Amino acid sequence: MERTGPPFDISLDLLTEVFEIAPDIAVNLLNKDYTVLWTNRVMSMAVERPLHEMIGRRCYVVWRRREHPCPVCLLKIVSETRKPCIMERWLDLPGKERRYAEVRAYPVFDKQGLVKHVFEIIIPITNKKKDEDRHNKYVESLEKTLTELNAVGTADQRRTIAGRKDTRLTIRELEVLRLVTRGFSNKEIAGLLRVSPDTVKTHLKNIFSKLDVTDRTKAAMWAVSRGLG
Repeated sequence: MERTGPPFDISLDLLTEVFEIAPDIAVNLLNKDYTVLWTNRVMSMAVERPLHEMIGRRCYVVWRRREHPCPVCLLKIVSETRKPCIMERWLDLPGKERRYAEVRAYPVFDKQGLVKHVFEIIIPITNKKKDEDRHNKYVESLEKTLTELNAVGTADQRRTIAGRKDTRLTIRELEVLRLVTRGFSNKEIAGLLRVSPDTVKTHLKNIFSKLDVTDRTKAAMWAVSRGLG
């Protein structure tokens, strides 16, 4: 006896029961012709459109405010490859900050094994993207600082920076001291110089000994007073 699946309206009711309780995940069911068959309230809030204005309309119209399908269309990719696809997408709404999401699209097959629908799970990653941007800008700032420090001439770095010979700092110790003076932590200095935090601690111990100081604040003050900040 041939098995039959549940009626389509029952399947949609099941989707509603399961995915309306997910607080942060948007979910869509799309027809192969781009029609939105079902979506949840999280998606409605994300695109700022009421549910009744989305069901039965083309996805690119209700979500992207476009007249034609998107140049890179997950529905088309999944329909043609017949395989799941995960992609990072963004949404620009009028007067709103760009929103990012990870979209996971899955094919839904008919009895002949052809793709008839595409099921999408959309996971917001806007905050994650902001954190990544902040991190990248921070790294760029650190690298810029290191470049500026390395611009100091080697001869200048090797000069005796105090009257006694035992206060001569090595090139690496000078780099560490300048970074300390600019407020960088041991971990940040380690990342910039591509050494371990323990190596930075060793350099600081040697610097403190040579300068006859007991902490990084006094070492920084010593450096600033000699134009090494």
